[in-house]
Amino acid sequence: MKRIFLLLIVTLAFDAGAAPPTPASDIPTNAPSSIELHDQFDAPQKLSFPTTNITMLIIADRAGSEQISGWITPLKKRFDTRISFRGLADVSTVPRLLRGMVRTKFQKSQSYPVMMDWSGETVKALTYVPEKANVLLLDPHGQILKRISGEATPGAVADLCNAVEEALAKLSGEVARP
Repeated sequence: MKRIFLLLIVTLAFDAGAAPPTPASDIPTNAPSSIELHDQFDAPQKLSFPTTNITMLIIADRAGSEQISGWITPLKKRFDTRISFRGLADVSTVPRLLRGMVRTKFQKSQSYPVMMDWSGETVKALTYVPEKANVLLLDPHGQILKRISGEATPGAVADLCNAVEEALAKLSGEVARP
């Protein structure tokens, strides 16, 4: 009986320190109108809306970064230049003394620009899921059309591809109107 009680106390103590899940009503439906951060090469990067294209925003921290290629590879292969791909790294937990080393590691591993969020404010505003790859499909006005986090399963990739196709069809329909 004492063991069960002790286990209950320990479980409650861990749960008390955990962040509560974000209620669905608190999850943003639009990206910020403008995101301005520096990339791993210390070059300014800006993502602002409206744009002329559909945007795929991939957000991850270190743990989530291992899941990114499972999303990017099939999406790039299928959509290539028809949509804009943007990367955003949550590096807010990196101590100030190690930032240069992390930036150099990014430079060596990624040739394309990845926005570096050192403060964590941008990823927080987008309500991303830590330790997972987060993929946001954004329309040209910054509306979040689809939000997926985690590993790229065949079903999830197919679901996202269908959402991209729908968004592209809608966009071409809007452009074709007089």
